[in-house]
Amino acid sequence: MAERLFDDAGKLRRFVNVFVADEDIRFLDGLSTPVAEGQTVSIIPAVAGG
Repeated sequence: MAERLFDDAGKLRRFVNVFVADEDIRFLDGLSTPVAEGQTVSIIPAVAGG
């Protein structure tokens, strides 16, 4: 699963969105965002189209 989430440099791929308790981790502490017991982690691929 990691190869789908992370690029060759180990960074989260641009089109993968991760949320902890409905908050985008990009606006928190990134991949270092703590997850408290009972919180939901959502991994959502970005969808584009027209």
